[in-house]
Amino acid sequence: MFLTTRMIALPAAALLTAAALAGCGGSSSAGSSSGSTPGSGSGSGTAGKGLVAFIPGATGVGFYDALEEGAKAEAAKLGYTFLYQGSPDFTPAAQTPVVNAVCTKHPKILLIAPTDPVALRPAIQTCMNAGVKVVTVDTALTNTAGLVSAITSNNIQGGEAAAGVIAKALKDHGQVAVFSIDGTTTTQVERVQGLKKGLARYPGISIVSSQFTGQPETVSETDTKAIMTSHPQVKALFGAAETNAEGAAQALSSLGSTGKLTVVGYDADPSAVSLLKTGAISALVIQQPAREGQLGVEYGNDALTGHTALIKTSVLLPNILVTTAEAGNPADAKYYYPAAS
Repeated sequence: MFLTTRMIALPAAALLTAAALAGCGGSSSAGSSSGSTPGSGSGSGTAGKGLVAFIPGATGVGFYDALEEGAKAEAAKLGYTFLYQGSPDFTPAAQTPVVNAVCTKHPKILLIAPTDPVALRPAIQTCMNAGVKVVTVDTALTNTAGLVSAITSNNIQGGEAAAGVIAKALKDHGQVAVFSIDGTTTTQVERVQGLKKGLARYPGISIVSSQFTGQPETVSETDTKAIMTSHPQVKALFGAAETNAEGAAQALSSLGSTGKLTVVGYDADPSAVSLLKTGAISALVIQQPAREGQLGVEYGNDALTGHTALIKTSVLLPNILVTTAEAGNPADAKYYYPAAS
């Protein structure tokens, strides 16, 4: 069934989690600029109760900037200094030295979006061995032992929602291309799984191309142009990462082919929202990154202060689906991510 701008349906347990969190939204403050190389970054606040650090999957990504906003606001409210530090490359090789560098600063709480569910475990374990309270946000680890909490969106349901948009646009028949960063990152894997689960209800629709693009938007742009040549019958494209749909939209614009593909993507940074409003992107699955950041800091503080009964060790937050037809609605604007500052 086609879904509009409503909270995407969740299993009962996840609905209970979402309801419990309904009053926990963090306010936004001006985000700190992030470092472009391992070992660089910026902090804010005063010495207070110690340091809260956030390591994103990659810097320069609207989702992680919005997550920083929520985490930073909660850290300030609780009296912590805040540090946002990362690499522009969404790879374990780039992220691991950042983790090592941040942990030498002895944070009380570390929020991290692991770029690989296995490869980041040793560096994170070193932090935990030093007494750091670690919360994974967005992406996850395979081995969650010792973590305070693992907080993410309901990525399966997000992929299913995208499938509903595509099925309606294709009238239940046609070819689809799929882009994602890689084949291991938990969010990417689950979103594609959700898409396939949703499209399985429509035997007339087939996925004829699946591409791993990495983080750069330019790769998604190049790959979209290639697909338009190699698979001219493709009528829809799903992007599991923020840069996928934006790159696809740019490719279609440069080819003079805007509107020839139904493009469904993830996340709502200002660029994506602008493309959604013009119809260059047909729909966006929008997460709640500020809530993830706020909850991560809250749970880390609960772990430090002995209020462990308040912690949910696993959290799935609901997504919101917005189509071009609905993009201008004032009620939707609160879900769009703030511009990076």
